[in-house]
Amino acid sequence: MKIGSLCTGYGGLDMAVEAFFNAETVWTCEFDKYASQVIEQRIKKINHGDLKKTDWTKVEPIDILTAGYPCQPFSHAGSRKGADDERHLWPYIKEIIRTLRPEFVILENVRGHFGLGFREVLADLASIRYDATWRLVRASDVGAPHRRERLFILAYANSIPHNDARRANTGLSSQASAKFDGANWEKHWRGIENVIDSSSQCITHDRTMQKLGQRFTSRRDMHLQKVPPSLDQGKLNAKFVEYMMGLPDGWVTDVGLSRAQQLKILGNGVVPQQAEYALELLWETYVNA
Repeated sequence: MKIGSLCTGYGGLDMAVEAFFNAETVWTCEFDKYASQVIEQRIKKINHGDLKKTDWTKVEPIDILTAGYPCQPFSHAGSRKGADDERHLWPYIKEIIRTLRPEFVILENVRGHFGLGFREVLADLASIRYDATWRLVRASDVGAPHRRERLFILAYANSIPHNDARRANTGLSSQASAKFDGANWEKHWRGIENVIDSSSQCITHDRTMQKLGQRFTSRRDMHLQKVPPSLDQGKLNAKFVEYMMGLPDGWVTDVGLSRAQQLKILGNGVVPQQAEYALELLWETYVNA
């Protein structure tokens, strides 16, 4: 399967999708020049740059589209201007989905998106004939030493039948997720706030570690043998943040960027292990729909 990546950053969401679907990223789309430097050196796939200016009728066809679109319009850490924020990219992403018609769309954003803009995303997906299931997952749910709760959405074209072979080959948790059927938008929106609240009840730490063992640690051990110091000359160590984000050693910190640039890219990124675990939970809802 082929992946197209919007708002790629350092590629954390795509790492998870590649691992879960045994798929390949064939192109990226990242406007930030420093994150683009990471893409050039690490991901080494074509970068379409500004998604607002790309002719999406001419890009390579894909099976899966990913987008960790900007969180600033929705984050409680900001002014929460929503659609009035100049960084609000969802309307453009909706049109890209409409144009490319991938089988699956995988989205990521902050928890604050639930209370601001999420209803519009679901309505827009319904308008272009996509159903969706969503889930709140914390980085700590896969053993990471920080919370970093995020919203993950798996959307799928509602004319696409489920793939029994893919279902049979995927080992999944029994934890349910919230589901949205685009064909019955008004019916499913009623009481959605209650569904959202229930979807945020993640499995306990004990159950997580029993199911996953030392997933977070073991995956990192392929790349990083020890925890970097949290401070470097009295300042937050970017390599420590890179470790916290579950990345291979040097993925962001060894591509020639300044410390400030590294921290900005890392702060906007996705923990791959967290995203992959979210996909497991979302996939179970999808195949059991």
